[in-house]
Amino acid sequence: MKSYEHTLQLLDALKLRGIAGKLDEEINDAEGQKVSYLTFLNSLLKLEVADRRERKLKRNMSAAHFPILKGFDEFEFGRVKGITKTDVSQLLDYRWLDNHNNLLYFGPPGLGNYRKFLLM
Repeated sequence: MKSYEHTLQLLDALKLRGIAGKLDEEINDAEGQKVSYLTFLNSLLKLEVADRRERKLKRNMSAAHFPILKGFDEFEFGRVKGITKTDVSQLLDYRWLDNHNNLLYFGPPGLGNYRKFLLM
């Protein structure tokens, strides 16, 4: 166990929290599947990248100070005039970016200007 504890200390010193948090699972999976060292290392690095991405997203969302976090599924389209669920769905496929179109949001002041949009 001394080697395992030393590994955890090294991971902590290098601030590799994603790997440290799931090291036990990954070791058990690697031993059970008899994967190569390179595959094992690759899975550990993927865990770390995913953990850092998740922590960055949480930090950014916290820094944005949104009053309420809502997803697309929770949005009430019946309460908003001028934009439908179909319109928003088409925007979320990001084809307008591939086509190099501009997206303009406009509306009365104070509403965050997301009442109406114009795709040019």
